[in-house]
Amino acid sequence: MVNPFSRATQFLRSPRFPIFMIVFVDVLGLGITLPVLPLFAKNQLHAEAWQITSLTSLYFAAQFFASPWLGRWSDRVGRRPVLILSQVGTLAALLISGSAPTIRWLYLARLIDGLTGGNISVAQAYLSDITDERNRARGLGTVNASFGLGFVFGPAFGGLVASYFGPRVPFFVAAGVSLATILLSIFLLPESLSRERRKLDQAASARAPQRRGWALLRVPSVALLLLVAFLSQFSFFAFQTIYVLWAERMIFPGMPDAYVQRAIGAILTLVGLFGIATQFWFVGPLVKRFGEKKLVVGGYLARTVAFGAMTLWPALVVVVGVVPLLSIGGGVAMPALIALLTFPFEPLTRYRIISGWARLNVGAARAICGIRYQVRGHENIPREPCIILSKHQSAWETLAYQVILPPHVWVLKRELLRVPFFGWGLAMLSPIAIDRGAGRRALRRGA
Repeated sequence: MVNPFSRATQFLRSPRFPIFMIVFVDVLGLGITLPVLPLFAKNQLHAEAWQITSLTSLYFAAQFFASPWLGRWSDRVGRRPVLILSQVGTLAALLISGSAPTIRWLYLARLIDGLTGGNISVAQAYLSDITDERNRARGLGTVNASFGLGFVFGPAFGGLVASYFGPRVPFFVAAGVSLATILLSIFLLPESLSRERRKLDQAASARAPQRRGWALLRVPSVALLLLVAFLSQFSFFAFQTIYVLWAERMIFPGMPDAYVQRAIGAILTLVGLFGIATQFWFVGPLVKRFGEKKLVVGGYLARTVAFGAMTLWPALVVVVGVVPLLSIGGGVAMPALIALLTFPFEPLTRYRIISGWARLNVGAARAICGIRYQVRGHENIPREPCIILSKHQSAWETLAYQVILPPHVWVLKRELLRVPFFGWGLAMLSPIAIDRGAGRRALRRGA
């Protein structure tokens, strides 16, 4: 039996610990802004509502454009300097936010944080560099764990500290933690991508063919589902952006800022906890019982009921009561909606959609995480039907085969078809599902 203390000590001494802290602090800083930043900007800096909401838009727009560039830059100069630079950006943004005399300084802080906020993707690439195929999922789980904890503790931490010490203090406390992670990175984080490996990766970089998917929008059902997804996400993020200002005016009128920040932080933490529970425990059973279409309708209906209830009855008991509807509704509707996107098509068209998604992931892995590949012996694949035997080492080559090989089906164990969403998607591609305990009968099915 492994001693948990020795395992914890090993983790603290490994490069995974600085990576964990990098992602945690980055998400923590974002979580802090949810309950604290709107009221700070409104009551301390006298900002208008449109100025406050545009802070979020500026942050995500900057991150959208900067993240791929940071990923490609880390391929050329290494992961460590990019990670340290991104943390310096987070530190600078937190310090500027905490000492901002006007709203313009908050704009500058959000811009800096967004431009240097691609450290999560670089952190994932770092963990991919230092782990083998067998341990990669465990290593990347470090990022997922720190990401979830940051969103759970960020709002609670920000609201609690701001309520007792003022709205500027959470930014400085988070800046202190950020400085600690910078020091951890400088002294404990080795470079994962050597200069020799970077040269080899650049020399072996493959140019994956590009495929346009605009033709899929001509399918009415696909266009409708994409419109539903867009409107749903638009409404949710619009709600998230104005939620704090709305709650201050409608739920807590006349209450001191300290109480409002503490209450909103607790509510947002509750939303995060229900979201995590939905992904782990609710999605699979609900889809098995109701199916994807009913789950999309029911999930978005739950959100509609939650929004409507808060609008018609703006009271604290109502807001807390609809938290499960918000989290569970969104948590089950979006995965089911993605599954529905493949339903209107014939098997070959479904395959093209899945392979297009695979191409997108392979291209993103190359641009963001620096994963390169080189194919040798491609000319040996026969043009007539054949069976290709593959040594399965990771999830990456399962995606890459959609780019490298001609259209094909998998021979797989039938138990995979029972996995929620993943298995149902596989079943729609008409794979050859075998019972591995059937011996020769399973081989005949493959032939």
